[in-house]
Amino acid sequence: MKEDEKLKKYFETQFEIEMNHNPVAATILGYKHEKYDHLLPDGSINAKEDEIVRLLQQKRKLETEIDYKELSDEGKLDYDLIKYFLNSQDFQLNELALWKGGIDPLFGSPIGTVATAIYVLYSRDFAPLDTRVSAIISRLRAAPRFLEETKSIWIWPVELWVNLVLEEGPRTIGFLQLIQNTVEPNIEPKQLQELAKEIETVSKVINEYIDWINSEVLPRAQHDWVIGSQKFARLLELRKLGKSPNEILQLGEKALEDTKKQLEELAKDLYPDKTVKEVREIIKVSHPPTFEMVLEHVRELTQDAREFIRKKNLMKIPEGEDLQVIPTPSFLVPIIPFAAYSSPEKFSDNQVGQYFVTPIEGREEMLKEHSYASCKNTAVHEAYPGHHLQLTSANLQPNLIRTIVQGNETVEGWAHYCEQLMAEEGFLGKKEVFIQLLDQLWRAIRIIVDIKLHTGRMTFNEAKELMIEEIGMDENAVIAELKRYTFTPGYQLSYLIGKFLLLDLRNHVRERLGDKYSNQFFHNTILDSGGIPIHFLKRLFDIRIAKMLNEQ
Repeated sequence: MKEDEKLKKYFETQFEIEMNHNPVAATILGYKHEKYDHLLPDGSINAKEDEIVRLLQQKRKLETEIDYKELSDEGKLDYDLIKYFLNSQDFQLNELALWKGGIDPLFGSPIGTVATAIYVLYSRDFAPLDTRVSAIISRLRAAPRFLEETKSIWIWPVELWVNLVLEEGPRTIGFLQLIQNTVEPNIEPKQLQELAKEIETVSKVINEYIDWINSEVLPRAQHDWVIGSQKFARLLELRKLGKSPNEILQLGEKALEDTKKQLEELAKDLYPDKTVKEVREIIKVSHPPTFEMVLEHVRELTQDAREFIRKKNLMKIPEGEDLQVIPTPSFLVPIIPFAAYSSPEKFSDNQVGQYFVTPIEGREEMLKEHSYASCKNTAVHEAYPGHHLQLTSANLQPNLIRTIVQGNETVEGWAHYCEQLMAEEGFLGKKEVFIQLLDQLWRAIRIIVDIKLHTGRMTFNEAKELMIEEIGMDENAVIAELKRYTFTPGYQLSYLIGKFLLLDLRNHVRERLGDKYSNQFFHNTILDSGGIPIHFLKRLFDIRIAKMLNEQ
């Protein structure tokens, strides 16, 4: 329809404007490398204020230029998706305003933004190495200006976040030196000399920035980062999860108790004379003997899972996708204790994702977190059919709106749902299911901690003790987890609530379709949706199902 096309062009225009102001995001998406890869954004408070003005303009433009009544059913869905996105951005910028504490939920600290901007150029093979190194040099030249500008955004610094910056500084300097050492044999001496010069300059600037943080920011840093009950409730309302914070908290507490019972039953099945803690230790001590062997084992597991999906015809696998299993970059280690996934570029024919596995860094006991059973379950979550399969499928979604406007509960809930699916289908054995239940315990704890931390009902140390007691995680890993939780309110509850919402949605689709239901239809519709929030995913299913039933 004509109005649908106007909506599409509206979003494309606004997207281009935003990429102009956020070139690092453009590189992550693989959007117009030649235009954006050499740039860093404006890091000043003026840029943030301009962003707030642009957001208001976007909302007005949407409401005045698009006639909602003239849109198709799916066009109305896309319109409401954009409104959802703009309202969420408005809340993040104006009401939460975590940026005033010097933190960005996407990139972390200003130093983290620089590190990410360099890392995506270094790690992704989208162009010849000398081209990417040239862009790295340009961004390094822009880094002193960017870091100087960011000094204006530390309006109410939070001590915990300030200390995170102090950790990131030395790691980023080490990472830059790693880049220099790695590319040295493969680029011309003149370019290497330029790179070395800029790395030396930026390393000095980072150290000066850290000195400034220590002298000017840390002394006035506050302890409190809690957003409070009212803002947290508003955050969940905007996300359209359909449940209040207290309802989700009750769900988490019930899931915690139910999962404990399931663990006790499975522990008796596996080792009749052992407790849950003893079984957990038995499983954890069975692991590859070195981190290098962990990496190789995970690589094998991801391919095994991919082949299992293909043979079972559980869902489609996009052509041309691939996955790299690599060590977690050093500057990300403080906030990724075990594993994580980085999706390939949206605007690239090269759909290669990155599966990060965090090195043990001299702590041999951390190998227990990479047990054979844990690696297999995590491979399902991060790779196939979890994040990698979903996000590469999302990248192939031609509708830009549905690629950009994603729901945390859909993305994280899908990966968690896939763990259960692969157990149901027989890919995961009893030991893997035991680990899966431990992970579900963790995700139930995440709901409790997420809600109680951000509403002031639990302190950081209380959350740490709860996670150590209930999950048996290494203390350093727990601290790394909780640091991330403090500047991502509402994200951690997404895993388990997302899984439950997807299971409810599967039941809904089954009821609508009756004997016409198939898991392939359910899974492929989700994969084709771009990862939109589950509230809108249900609407999409209802539109597609009504069309299917009317055609028959």
